[in-house]
Amino acid sequence: MERKDKEQERENPQIRFESKVYDALRRSDVSHLLVGISGGADSVALLCSLLRLGMRVEAVHCNFHLRGDESQRDMQFVEDLCRKLGVELDTVDFNVDEYRRIHGGSVEMACRELRYNYFEKKMIECGARRIAVAHNSDDNAETLLLNLCRGAGIAGLRAMKPDTGRIIRPLLDISRKEIEDYLESIGQDYIVDSTNLSSDYRRNFLRNEVIPLLETQWPEVKRSLNRTASIMSEEEAGAEEYLREKINGDELRYDELKGDSSGRWLLRRFVVGKGGTDEMVVEMVRELSKAAIRKGARWIAKDGEFVFGPTGVEWIEGGARGEGIDMSDEFEWEEFKNSSELIEEIKRDRSNRRLWVSARPEDILIRSRKNGDRMRPLGMKGSRAVSDIISESGLSIKERNSLAIAEMKATGEILWVESLRRSQKMLISAADEVVWCLKRKKKLPDD
Repeated sequence: MERKDKEQERENPQIRFESKVYDALRRSDVSHLLVGISGGADSVALLCSLLRLGMRVEAVHCNFHLRGDESQRDMQFVEDLCRKLGVELDTVDFNVDEYRRIHGGSVEMACRELRYNYFEKKMIECGARRIAVAHNSDDNAETLLLNLCRGAGIAGLRAMKPDTGRIIRPLLDISRKEIEDYLESIGQDYIVDSTNLSSDYRRNFLRNEVIPLLETQWPEVKRSLNRTASIMSEEEAGAEEYLREKINGDELRYDELKGDSSGRWLLRRFVVGKGGTDEMVVEMVRELSKAAIRKGARWIAKDGEFVFGPTGVEWIEGGARGEGIDMSDEFEWEEFKNSSELIEEIKRDRSNRRLWVSARPEDILIRSRKNGDRMRPLGMKGSRAVSDIISESGLSIKERNSLAIAEMKATGEILWVESLRRSQKMLISAADEVVWCLKRKKKLPDD
């Protein structure tokens, strides 16, 4: 009898579908999700199954206003559905043309960036653990083919990840037919995006023209493509583990970049993995092949920059700090009553991690360095360029970019180059009743 019940469960589209969704969620151990819902079959099935499984959900609908009345119809359907299901819904309107005018790119890329940027912001606001999207196994097969046509490595051929730590795809092992069968089994309707029927977009061309043609010769082609994606995912995991062993934090050392294919492979994985491009890799390989490496050469990516540092290629997240930027928020002042013991303690501290002065904090500016900065270092004659002091320090490019400069607001006299040099000005003496100490709010890694 028990065996018969299990067989019936396997034949029941509702139970089979919800069991697969439950298994995907269990692997990630999440209970509060932000769900993107368009009103199509995939997202409606995702929302309904999550609710039936007892998940806490909040929904977002993005209206890109690309299909006139149909876009308004979609939004109305989603609003009615969420009201019926008792789901909190946030609808957001986007101007895709304006976004493309500023940022460039295709309509598909603009919609993706707008959608996910908003999802990220909303997820933080509502305290959800993941953004749940409704990509299914058919989508995964299409993504693999799309990436293959563009020219892709392992990362592209493993298609989509079921859980990135931010985005979860509970339907990734479920086919589009299973989704439609599930909705029919629970009596839930949905809407159809008319643009899905057109082959103008590349993904739709693969979906409507290429894959049906492949299925005439290989009926299980979508399943095979998903199996390939799974294998490539395992291959990528192995490659990432090897890469972690070779990379020292955010630096790939020059001695790892031998002039063979393995060195080029390492460089490409490092650069592309941080958001760089193949073109950057080609330029870096060309520079690395020269007799003398051009230290300080840099390549700007979306979220930071790559720099040829003293010992390797460095990744600086967020890029270099601009010149003369106010850094006061990163530091704090502490007031001390002066004493001979304190003066002796200050003399023993040669790290220059802190600045001890007799001047008032409001008279001192804390900023990033600028071209042309000069100071009169303590214990030396004359002035020196701050750039020379930093160059001789042996600090990495990333460390150099984070250094602070302290200067007198009234005169522009530089008092301190963080961690490196103190000037001859505003030194503590026995005549000072009160002294001030400047230090970072967060300790430096070597403290």
